This record gives sequence, structure tokens and C-alpha cells, in this order.
Amino acid sequence: MITAMQIKTGWVIKMWNDLLLPLKRELHRGGRWATNIKVRFKNLINGNIVDKVFDSEEKLEDIVLERSKFEFLYESGWVYYFMDQETYEQIEISEEDMWDAVNFITPSLIVDIQRFEGRLVWVILPASVKLLITECEPGVKWNTADGKITKEAILETGYAIKVPGFVESGEYVIINTETGEYQERAK
Repeated sequence: MITAMQIKTGWVIKMWNDLLLPLKRELHRGGRWATNIKVRFKNLINGNIVDKVFDSEEKLEDIVLERSKFEFLYESGWVYYFMDQETYEQIEISEEDMWDAVNFITPSLIVDIQRFEGRLVWVILPASVKLLITECEPGVKWNTADGKITKEAILETGYAIKVPGFVESGEYVIINTETGEYQERAK
């Protein structure tokens, strides 16, 4: 058990028979030393977003998940296939259970897969990934490397992002998997 004050992003909390992943946490101090914590959760069972306000000393049940490294092999008909790096066991995950991970996953990418009581809970991507730009408008002639002018680009996964005007089609870029935003050109 932990208190609401101890909640951190990345931990998993069990509440209402659901597993909740804290996405954002805000501390609110009121009168007479009262402190409330407002937390935005992602329900790992159904994918919904839930906001909840707790008293700072309210007790919550934190969950320890089984975590294993898997290599993404391929996708076929809205099903993604992974191989455990230790046992070489292969598993299938449906596209709806992958959530936003489908926008950034490419063959041979190593991911962490979390399970609770043998059931898939979450696919954790690396903090950033290197992806190829397959389509984008041509660069702007007078644009410098400051990146103030942006344009839309389509990545090899089909995901659309905003990139600086100097980035061209056929280049590799580094993408932040948490925000889904361009970070830099790949070297």
C-alpha cells in the first residue's frame, strides 16, 4: 500500500478492479494544511482516461507487474507478433491492445511487455525511436536550421508528425514515443 502523495508516473495502481497507470499528477494545497492530489490515470484494461482527486494520506494498492523484454517481429492483419528475448516464446498482441505503440514500432525493436497475472497490461516502448520519413513537402529554400517553420511528414509506420522545414523525405528522424513529437534528425 502507498499513500496518494507517493504516486508517481509509471507506477500501476489497482482501483475498482481495474489497473490504472498515472499519467499526470498535480498537488493542490488548501487551507488548514489540507493537501489534495489530482491524478489523471489511463485505465490499462479498457484504455479510458480517468481523473481522480485524493486526500494526500489516502491509501492505494500499488501493483508489481511482470516485465519481460520482447523483440517485435512483424505485423499481419491487425495482429502484432513478438518474441521473448530469454525464452524465445512468441506472443500475439491485437492492434487495439497496442494503443499508441503502433505509431512507433518497427521490426527488430526491443520493447518491454508488462503482464499482470499472465494477462497483457502494457507495451512499453523506448523513450525515443529512429524512424524513416516516407513523405513530406519539399524543404523551404530560405528556412534555416532553427526549425521555426514546420511541415507535416508521414513516417514509415503511417504516423503523421510536424517536422522542421529543413527535414526531407527519405531522412531518418528521432521521435519521442511519449509525446509523439519530432526530437532531432538521426545521425
